[in-house]
Amino acid sequence: MERKHLESTAANYPYLQGLWVIPFGFVIVLAGISNLQHRPPDSVMLGVLVGGLLLSLVASLLIARYYRQTYGKVTSTRRRQVRQAVALVAWVVVLFVGGSKFLFWSLHSPLCVYMAAFALAMVVYYAILVGLRVHHLVIWGSLFIAGLLPIWGGLGLDRDAVAMFPLAVALIASGLLVQRLQVPAFESSQSVNLEHGHVGG
Repeated sequence: MERKHLESTAANYPYLQGLWVIPFGFVIVLAGISNLQHRPPDSVMLGVLVGGLLLSLVASLLIARYYRQTYGKVTSTRRRQVRQAVALVAWVVVLFVGGSKFLFWSLHSPLCVYMAAFALAMVVYYAILVGLRVHHLVIWGSLFIAGLLPIWGGLGLDRDAVAMFPLAVALIASGLLVQRLQVPAFESSQSVNLEHGHVGG
């Protein structure tokens, strides 16, 4: 692997760790279930939440171990860390401002502004972090359009909770696609001892 390509890969390494979205997506599913108006009884719901969060924690620990043992540690530069922070802040702002119930929201609205805002927030996040890829536009563009289709009016207070399920699936799918990009990106890492070394990104 050429040095320039290695440095580019290292710079995008946090983004390339696509497996992290699996426990995160599962937590979104749990949030969706817990916010349903007709959810399971509280005693059952408590068990589901505690068990689900513990499962997500275990999965996160296993994912961290996998990346550490397989690819070693890549240290980001300060500039890269700032870029990641800006992308995260932008995601939060777009989600909470765009998804605010004060923006085109009512109980009887046929739109799901929350889904559209979440999808738009993901597009902004990736645009800042690594630049938009085709799968970003396909996955999140589709959900953005779906959120603005007049098909959500019959769900009432369950609208945003139900929207969390396809959002979680999309997030996991996006992460798994990223994970597929990581293997060829690092396939020659052994030649430069990346696994046990540090490359600024």
